[in-house]
Parts: sequence; C-alpha cells; structure tokens
Amino acid sequence: MRIEEKLILNELRELNVRVNLVNVDNISLRLDEEGEDLGIVLVRLMSHVKAGLIARVLNIHGIMTINKGLAIENSWNKAIAIAILARTGISVVPSRLLLSTNPQYDGINYPVVIKPIHGSWGRLVSLANNNDELTLLLRHKSLGDAYSRISMVQPFIGDGTDYRVFVIGDEVVASMVRKPSPGDWRSNVARGGIARAIKLDGDAYETAIKAVKALDLDYAGVDLLHSNEHGYLVNEVNAIPEFKGLMNATGINIARKIAEYMLNIARR
Repeated sequence: MRIEEKLILNELRELNVRVNLVNVDNISLRLDEEGEDLGIVLVRLMSHVKAGLIARVLNIHGIMTINKGLAIENSWNKAIAIAILARTGISVVPSRLLLSTNPQYDGINYPVVIKPIHGSWGRLVSLANNNDELTLLLRHKSLGDAYSRISMVQPFIGDGTDYRVFVIGDEVVASMVRKPSPGDWRSNVARGGIARAIKLDGDAYETAIKAVKALDLDYAGVDLLHSNEHGYLVNEVNAIPEFKGLMNATGINIARKIAEYMLNIARR
C-alpha cells in the first residue's frame, strides 16, 4: 500500500468504519454470478487498468465503487477524457490524437508536448520544438507496444507551471501550484516539481468541479494550466489521485475528507 491508502485506512478506522482490505492480486473474481454484498468499495489500485476492470465488473453486479469503473477508464485514457470534457463545454488544453509516425503537421504550433494516452508522473512525456523533433519522437515511441504508438500532442503553455485541484463530490478541498524544478519543464512532484498551497479564483474551481462531474467521478485530482488568452484549461483528470504532496503543501487532511465522504454516501 502507498502512504495514501494507509492514511485513508487510518481515517476510516477512526470513524469506526468496518474495513476489509482486498489485494486483487490474491483473488479471482467470478464473472458469471453475483458475489457477496461488499458494501462500498474504494478502488485504490496502482494499476489503473486493473482498477477500471475490477470496478466495472463490480458495478455490473450492482456493487457501488468509488470511483465507478467506466469513470476510471475514461479518465485514465487522456484522449477520451479530453474528448468528453470538450464535448460538455469545458475548457481544455487543445489536443490532437496521433495514430502513426507520419503526422499531419497542419495546425501544430511549436513547442508542443507529446504524451502517451495512458500514464502518470510525467513518464514518457516529451517536448518537441519542430517537425523533425516531433517525427523523431514519434518514431522512437513506435518501437514500443501498440499503446506506445498512440500519442497526444498539446501546445506547451507557459513555463510548465500547473495547478492541482482536488475535488470530492461538489467541493474543492485543496489546491496547489506546481512549478518545474530548475532545468526541467515538467511540474510533476514525482520528478522534483516544487509545490505550494494556493487559492485559485472561482473560475478555476468551477472548471475543476465541472470536469469531475462530466467524467462521472466521485473524487479526483484535476490538473489545470493557465493561458493568458483562454484562462484555466483542464489538462488531465486523475481518478485515483495521489495526495501526499498536496497534504504536505496545504496541511489539509485529504484522507479524512475522503473517509468522511464515503461514510456520508453509506448513510444515504
């Protein structure tokens, strides 16, 4: 378990909630019949693929999960998430989906960020300054598996600074700004990004809450970029967010808030 799961577990126990821990790697799941009543299942797997699959199967059998399986899958696929958000009128970072190593360069303004449609912590994310660099990066990615050959291209906005807004239900519970470490352009805390608490304006929080609702999530970490021309734009939405860095930056007990949210849902 990561520190986040341990913190949530401790908070649930402090609230006198009976908790059963399940390691999905140690079980098999019947697909052809309903299992026992599991109550509410908080899905906190490191593998988003397993998380979405397990949650969807449980949902099909009438078991409530936080988050829902389809919502986890849609959020984990960055291309699908952006498409859903844009379709519902939410301002997103302009994004293109590239399915080959021979992209159409029309409309691409450099520099651009190239990222896989799945992933976290800034892994396999690159910066290209011209057509040649973009083509080289795409050809390199094509050496991997089928998913590695599919990329998203987005404009590089600002200096790499982004904003993490943590939403539970209809409420923003914490937010921070993340700035790249010296010599890097990625703001991920896992890569040395510098984080501090920040209070954003109402437009930013409204955008984050709308993004969580559009993806049918109970809670999520929403990553925003700020454009001088377009204001706050949704970049990514994490359906199984880590929050240790956010707790350290803000002093807010996010684990407690997740536990209280689950308890409130159970009491309805």
